[in-house]
Amino acid sequence: MNKQFRIYKSNSQKNGTAMSVDINKEKQSIFLEFAKQKPDDTFDWEKKLTIKLSLSELAKVCVFYRNKTAEVTFFHDPSKGEYKASFKNAVLKVSRGTNNYYLKLNQQELDGNLNSILVNVTEEEMYSLCLIFDRMIQDSYL
Repeated sequence: MNKQFRIYKSNSQKNGTAMSVDINKEKQSIFLEFAKQKPDDTFDWEKKLTIKLSLSELAKVCVFYRNKTAEVTFFHDPSKGEYKASFKNAVLKVSRGTNNYYLKLNQQELDGNLNSILVNVTEEEMYSLCLIFDRMIQDSYL
């Protein structure tokens, strides 16, 4: 059974964003799903952007969080994998703000269009993400 951890950032301008962390122990990976706020204040999970992070990528995010690197970026080209994707490539950038963190996912569609969603997370939310990532790594190896 997969578990999820979600961060919602809705706002009155109806341009909020949300992120879901889908924990898949079977595949030893975590899927980050990003969605935009809809006019009715729900989130458009049907048009979500998704990126799968490997165990080493999870570790890199945690190293970043512990102030060891300025930012971390992951580039994924699904054509180099075993499955057919509905997009050309995806780039996840994790960076630090003054009092928060930013997770931005860009996906270039097969037609060349670029979709982008940025989620602003608090210190506490980033800490929770790293706890989840650490646990996933530990469960995979111990």
